Amino acid sequence: MNISNHSAANQADANLNQMSSDSSFEGSYVCEFKNSTAKWECQQYYKTQILQTIIDQHDNQDGRQTIDQLKEFGITVYLAEHDTVNIALLKQVISHVTVNRNDNSKEPHENQRCILYRDKSGQLYNLTCDNGSGGLAATWKNLLLSFSGLQAMVALSILTRAFACINPESKVKPGYFLGLVLGLVLQEEMSQSFLNVALLVQGIPSVAAYSLMSGSESDWPRKVAVFSLALAAAQESGNAQKICTLLGIAFSMTLLAANLGSRAWLYMRWKPIGNMFGALTPFYAYCAAVITGLVFPFMGFRQIQSGGAPAIQTIMINCAIVAILFVLSDLNIVQGFLFMGEACDQSTTNITLGSWLAMAAITSIFAARKIEKPETVESVEGEIDMILDEDQTSPVGFKVPNFPNYCIDPVRLREDGLSCLSTNAQTFLGVVICLGFGAFVGAA
Repeated sequence: MNISNHSAANQADANLNQMSSDSSFEGSYVCEFKNSTAKWECQQYYKTQILQTIIDQHDNQDGRQTIDQLKEFGITVYLAEHDTVNIALLKQVISHVTVNRNDNSKEPHENQRCILYRDKSGQLYNLTCDNGSGGLAATWKNLLLSFSGLQAMVALSILTRAFACINPESKVKPGYFLGLVLGLVLQEEMSQSFLNVALLVQGIPSVAAYSLMSGSESDWPRKVAVFSLALAAAQESGNAQKICTLLGIAFSMTLLAANLGSRAWLYMRWKPIGNMFGALTPFYAYCAAVITGLVFPFMGFRQIQSGGAPAIQTIMINCAIVAILFVLSDLNIVQGFLFMGEACDQSTTNITLGSWLAMAAITSIFAARKIEKPETVESVEGEIDMILDEDQTSPVGFKVPNFPNYCIDPVRLREDGLSCLSTNAQTFLGVVICLGFGAFVGAA
């Protein structure tokens, strides 16, 4: 190190020490030495410190000042009192967040919201769900990372060859390894399509919210697709086997397209559709994801987030790979590995798939030109001080790190049953029905 650089570094250290000594919140600075200016540039995350100071005040026993401060920071606060927490309340909050406060086209700091629980003494907690959504959220995040857009595209293309056997004279049945390939080899590409659509297209705020709204955490669409192919393979050769095979392959293709489309929806930063169709919103959201996956399939690749020339290069390379592998799939040995057909004319399939692949690549290229890199601290006016932490176990997707968690199990909040009957009457009715079903099975 030369003398000038050494003196500049010493001066920078002196400036840093002066800033630290003048601060009333020691350790609240994030500092980085800039070689261009030979200075330490420090940013203080003051909002968290202000919030903690207000929380600790003696005249803040009921938490009102804390809530007011969160609102002043631009955070939408949903407050649940100790005697008002139920499934209906949570679903109302989730619906409101889905429509108003979960716009993926905006930056994360523009969608800040939290749901707090206040006990009898006025103490505030983060309201979270203890229903296994944490494990499902971890699995979902792993799938976002391990999902391969190329494998999904190749599978989607090759599976179309089965529909060359749709004419009455043709026969088709699953190959020995089709269920194995779709169920295990392509597990990441086939999994959690309903969850992906709900979070990325419909705009459900978190995995916990999806669990509450849907009432199911199982990935049954993938199970249905694999089971239908296994059922087709077990049947005797005929129209029933052919129909079951084509339906299983078609359903598998919709899962692949939906997963591609939901990721494309996220990477293109489109605004979620919310609840504009009422009870039919999940169905329309799934259809929108499938269509998006067919029109912009390459936009579902994770590498597309770079935008511009790198994204276009990714599209061209992967388009060439898909085209080559689709041509090779015309070999009999490859088709026998996946499905076995007789009297199947592949010429129409080749023309259709080639046209689709070319148009999908072109639409994706023009869409990739509009992809913008996420904003950084330097590109945003003012400071970005993210007070909230993302938490998929929260019904709204975020929590305040200053507060402890108050976990609830939604199963314990259920209020189902026949309201017109007492518990004793329902018990008697249940015993009678169970005995009746037992007698029915025994007489069969």
